[in-house]
Amino acid sequence: MSIMLTGSVKERRHASTMNIDRLSTLDMLKVIHQDDALISAAITPCLHTIARVVDIAAATLSHGGRLVIVGAGPSGCVAQQVADEYAPGKTPVMAVTAQEGEGSYERGVADLQAIKFGEHDMMLAVSVSGKTPWVWGAMRHAWSLGSPVAIITGDAQSEAAQLASMVIAPELGADVVAGYLNTKAGIAQKMILSMIATGLAVRTGRVYSNLRVDLEASNTKWAERQIAIVMEAGGCTRAEAKAALESSNHNCKTAILMVLTGLDAWKAHELLAQNNGFIRVALQEAP
Repeated sequence: MSIMLTGSVKERRHASTMNIDRLSTLDMLKVIHQDDALISAAITPCLHTIARVVDIAAATLSHGGRLVIVGAGPSGCVAQQVADEYAPGKTPVMAVTAQEGEGSYERGVADLQAIKFGEHDMMLAVSVSGKTPWVWGAMRHAWSLGSPVAIITGDAQSEAAQLASMVIAPELGADVVAGYLNTKAGIAQKMILSMIATGLAVRTGRVYSNLRVDLEASNTKWAERQIAIVMEAGGCTRAEAKAALESSNHNCKTAILMVLTGLDAWKAHELLAQNNGFIRVALQEAP
C-alpha cells in the first residue's frame, strides 16, 4: 500500500535534511541541533510584540484582572504548565484548555463564560495553526468584550490571528523530519511562553535582582527554598533567614526586606504594601 504525502506536508519538507536517514547518529543529531538553534533567531523579530504582551499583561494584573492562556491539544498542555509554574495555587495567571472539545466553537465560548472571563481580563491564545474551532471561539468571546487578545501561532494570517491585536508568529521554516506534530512550533511556543511568564514575574514584583521571591512554604521543599532565597538575597545566615521567615508568617518578600533593612515584620510588610510588593522600590523608601 502506498501512502502519499499531502501537498501541505510536501511543502513543509526541509530541503537540507532529505538524506538524514543516511547519516551516522552523531551527524544526524548535529543536524537536528543546528536546526533547533535557528528557532531562537526566528523569535528575535517578535521581541517587540512579546514585550507589548508582557507590559499589557502586567497592567492587567495590576488592575485586578487575569491573564488567561488558552490552547488545545499539545498547545493546551504547554499553556497549563506555564500557568502552574507561574503562580502555584493562585489565579492571576491561569490556563483554560479545550480538553476534548477542541472541535467546538461553542464550547470555546462556554468555557470562557464558565470562568467569568471579563473585559478587564487578558487572553493569550496558543495555536500552531490558528484554525482550531475551540480556540477561535474562546478568542472571539474575549474579542467581543473588548479585552486585550494576543496569540502565539505559526500562521499570522489564520482566522484566530485576525482576532488578536498582538500576533506573535515566528517564521520557523520546515521541521527536520516532516510528519511529526510541528516540533519546531512546539519548541518555539515553550520558549515564548517562558519569556512572557518570566518577564511578567519581573514586572509584577515577583522577582528581586534575579531571584524569585514569591515562594510560598506549601511543603518542606518549598520551605527550604524560601530559606535559601532569603539567605541569598539578604546575605544572611540560615538562622537569621529562618527567624525572619517565622516572624513574617513565612512571607518570603517581607523576610528579605526585614533582613536588608532591620525593620520588624509589621513595618516591613507595610512598606512592601505601600510599594506594590516591589522589594527594590521598598528599599529606596526604607528609613
